[in-house]
Amino acid sequence: MTGIQAAAALISVAYGAFACLRRRQPLFFKILLYGMISYLFGTLFIACYQAVHGIQPAGFHVGYFGHIGCYFFLLSSYYGAMDRLADGGEKEYRRIRLAAAIPLILPLGLLTLNMAKAGLTASLPFLFLVIPMTLTLYFAVKHLVFPDVELGIIRVMRPYNACAVFFCITELLSQFVFFPESVRRIATILSCLLLVLLLPLAEKGVRKWFI
Repeated sequence: MTGIQAAAALISVAYGAFACLRRRQPLFFKILLYGMISYLFGTLFIACYQAVHGIQPAGFHVGYFGHIGCYFFLLSSYYGAMDRLADGGEKEYRRIRLAAAIPLILPLGLLTLNMAKAGLTASLPFLFLVIPMTLTLYFAVKHLVFPDVELGIIRVMRPYNACAVFFCITELLSQFVFFPESVRRIATILSCLLLVLLLPLAEKGVRKWFI
């Protein structure tokens, strides 16, 4: 599975680098590319560790920083670039902002279950991954359901936001160790497919948004 993740991340990074060389890209797209690079470094560490030791690294290891960094970059792209343009803070949309937090029950629920079964110390890797993932999922859901008030940002970025939502969910399912191995494998394959789609969908959206 690590090889599939590394291949997906490499394809995504190569696409993003080529897109930046082909035409001028906004900072939003470049932040996403940095996230894919971070994800690639994390999977490469795990792949190298497996090649040397024959097993996956246990506990919290350097590879986690790649995945955690990916979500921090995704979160930064939402909070620093898209959200301030798409959401003007109107009071009439407060219910939508609150409703966007409902799907967060899934990651927080799995985190609570993980801590109850494995204990706090053993759950630390999952905890550090779930926190940025949960915040990213909130903004992805919010921008998926938020009204397209002006500028057309919400409308053109909906395919990307839908992809980001399912990417977060599949990544979460693949990391939850108490799921059956078959479920985690399927979730990993789906997350890799979604990872490859993130940058093409983002570029398609930003062409209409920025240009």
